[in-house]
Amino acid sequence: MIFVFIITTIGYTQKIAIPDSLQTKTVDELESLVLKNAKNSTKASFYAEMLLLKAKKEKDTLGLAKGYFQVSFNYSKPLKSIAYLDSSIAVSGSINHNKYPILAYLNRALSYEQLKNYDKVLDNNMTALELAEKTNNIYLNDIKHNIARLKDYIGEYEESNEIYKQIKNHEDSISRKGDGPLNTVFLLARSYRKLNKLDSASIYNKEGIRRALKDSFNIYYSFVLHEGITLYQKKEYTSALDSINKALSHIKKNKRWRDIKNTLDGFLHLSKTYNKLDSTSMFLKSLQEIDQIYDKTQYTSDEVREAYELLVNYYKSKNDKNKQLFFLNKLLKIDSTLHINYKNLNRKIVFKYDTPKLLSEKEKLISLLETKQKKSSNKFLMMVLLTCVLIVTFGYVYYKNYQYKKRFRALMSLEKEKTDYTKTNSSNNLSSNVLSDIPEEIVNNILKQLNQFEEKNEFLSPNLTVNILAKKLKTNSKYLSKVLNTKKQKRFNVYINELRVNYAIDQLKINPKFRLYSIKGIAHELGYNNDRAFSKAFYQKTGVHPSYFIKKLEKEKL
Repeated sequence: MIFVFIITTIGYTQKIAIPDSLQTKTVDELESLVLKNAKNSTKASFYAEMLLLKAKKEKDTLGLAKGYFQVSFNYSKPLKSIAYLDSSIAVSGSINHNKYPILAYLNRALSYEQLKNYDKVLDNNMTALELAEKTNNIYLNDIKHNIARLKDYIGEYEESNEIYKQIKNHEDSISRKGDGPLNTVFLLARSYRKLNKLDSASIYNKEGIRRALKDSFNIYYSFVLHEGITLYQKKEYTSALDSINKALSHIKKNKRWRDIKNTLDGFLHLSKTYNKLDSTSMFLKSLQEIDQIYDKTQYTSDEVREAYELLVNYYKSKNDKNKQLFFLNKLLKIDSTLHINYKNLNRKIVFKYDTPKLLSEKEKLISLLETKQKKSSNKFLMMVLLTCVLIVTFGYVYYKNYQYKKRFRALMSLEKEKTDYTKTNSSNNLSSNVLSDIPEEIVNNILKQLNQFEEKNEFLSPNLTVNILAKKLKTNSKYLSKVLNTKKQKRFNVYINELRVNYAIDQLKINPKFRLYSIKGIAHELGYNNDRAFSKAFYQKTGVHPSYFIKKLEKEKL
């Protein structure tokens, strides 16, 4: 029988032949065996390996796309899965198929989501969307779901709400059943709650409960829980308590991603409900449940962060500095994780305490706790030394922040640089001497064309070099460099970088959507090949980093 040696073959298919019993199977038949055994991971993995081996043997391009895609499911580590999905995408480029490479892009987005690389998640989903929209592909709604979830992450609930409504209308029109459409209803209800349209949220919660009882009980308690949270926001605390407790007793043991998030959200609102009902012990017990889940899973979210903020504030009110410091340290760790996870999406997380304030409060707590204990002279000296280091460090940070704020203000009041070269100045004689070997008519023509080049924002073109620009201006690079060095008083690279940075500053000031781009995305828009080159140019020109400038702009707009 085939499966006598499955264990020894999986992972080593490159070194063995396809067994005789599968020799006559086609690529499509092997794919069918993979799908048929989807619930049996051992069999599905084996058939996926055989599918890939068969496709390689027959040099079947579509078969290779299918094989690499199916084998990607054999690995729990996302980087390994991504390697196979990369191969599936690579071989799919030359075929016209309704599934490939779209499926590979979608699964690669999911793998990057496991790695918390949301920039890559967005890139893969947008590529899949572009391919699917060309043919009104069957996966179009799945891709839109992913895009909407990303918009949820960055707080664009109005836009995600519109997408969920479009998807639901389509699913209703074709009478689609099962978990997928119910998940759409759930996400639509949640987006209404986030927009504080609570009656609409309840309507879809109740629709989900009704349909889940009939079509798919798996998601029933998610709707019950979400209606409980909605009732809390409606200030119907007793009803909220009943629904949340009923749901949590059924779903808190489920470790799937969606249920972990729902469970955390449930316990957070359970604690807030008990707080409203003046039940301090149950308030703390609910928050401790979140603390236990976090310690076990290290799963971070806004709900987890808010829970620790509540714990810090509670123990602060009780003057229990030890526990206050304990939970404050966890809160700082979560802040750091959330920043790293979402920085590529320019996600704006609104904190009641910013990180410097939390750090300051942490140091105050440490100082208060230490002074209550009897210290040896050596330990006391170490604390003094540490305090001095902190003072110097914070002094330096304060000075740097002062300089950054000063530069930011200068940028906010600065108009776009323009230079009028028709006026004479003290450097004209020097310019004339340097350009004496270039006819004046040519110099004036180059300057005129440079002004047009700047006005049309043609400096945003990628891979721009002095030779390319010279060719565009119908001159040579030697003449162009001399004119730039004397009339603009800048080398070519400096000239282009300053134009791009000035353009970026203007766009960031006036265009809110431009501020939502990642640094990498802005760099791409400006014609840079990578974000490091843009950040370096921006800092050299302004004295501040682009990330700092954007953050300060966002605060100015609030």
